[in-house]
Amino acid sequence: MRNRFFLLLPLLLSTSLPALAAEPQCDVTSVDSSLPDSVRAEQLTKRAFACLKVNKPVQSIALLSELIGIEPENAQAYLNRGNLFVRVGQIDAGLADYSYVIEREPSHFEGWYNRGSARLAAGQYDGAISDLTQAIKLKPEFARAYCNRGLGLLRKSERDKAFADFDKGLALQVDMPLCYYGRGELALSDGKYRNAIDDLTRGINFKPTAEALAHRATAYEQLGENDKALRDYRNALALRPELKEAQAGITRLSQNNNKIQELGQ
Repeated sequence: MRNRFFLLLPLLLSTSLPALAAEPQCDVTSVDSSLPDSVRAEQLTKRAFACLKVNKPVQSIALLSELIGIEPENAQAYLNRGNLFVRVGQIDAGLADYSYVIEREPSHFEGWYNRGSARLAAGQYDGAISDLTQAIKLKPEFARAYCNRGLGLLRKSERDKAFADFDKGLALQVDMPLCYYGRGELALSDGKYRNAIDDLTRGINFKPTAEALAHRATAYEQLGENDKALRDYRNALALRPELKEAQAGITRLSQNNNKIQELGQ
């Protein structure tokens, strides 16, 4: 069995821009500079929200940057812009914005949680664990923070601590697929294939991912349940056609089936 673990991306806490009564447009033209700063800031916030609603994060980032130029101490604007930077793959820029939020407001839970989650996605596991630990201190009942910290601990091979975090997250909130996937990964690496299937299935029932399906297929294959394995590999490919683990699994099982048919003739 392969020792490589699949990557489980963290789920960032989405901090939405303020809900607004009017229906604004995604407009990146310059706001009238003759208007009072408070009015300009309100218009920029509305436009940024509108761009976010129509899935135009780059435009939303530009508007939030303009807003920050008017209100350089607006921690919420930095947090929202940081979320969008991470969303478009500009991790360093997102980390910088989260760091500003933490510097301005050290007790800001979302600043710590989002920076820890972004560091986790970037493979900065020590920093991620540290940030998520601080987030847990500020909000000890937030299940997702335990799931994300558990994944960081798992990547650091601190398996017992990781398992404890996954269990804690699930004790706080049952619909945490990341915690199920983490526990399933541990069981799979230990050769506890039934346990792995149970946890992976629970996670898949909440939120299926190609990686989780491929790893449940691996567990089925190890148990000789090749029909179930083949089904999961195919479903994984339907979600991510480029997933090599699923491609290899289908090829391997198809070849085995052909050999069996040849022997039976």
